[in-house]
Amino acid sequence: MANADQRDQACARLSRDGYEVLGFADCENAVAWLEEETPTIAVIDGDLMPGCSGVLNVLGERGVLLV
Repeated sequence: MANADQRDQACARLSRDGYEVLGFADCENAVAWLEEETPTIAVIDGDLMPGCSGVLNVLGERGVLLV
């Protein structure tokens, strides 16, 4: 699982390249955001915490590209 520093560095790099970036430290915050929004693309940590499959399900149902 990526740590907070790695997540922050990746977000900063993508922002510098002109992307609008949001980073979530946990599934609860991601799910809350997804209740109102849908991203164009999602960069997902390969080692998801237990209970995070709901996030992947929502993204998949909405046709979001997962990286």
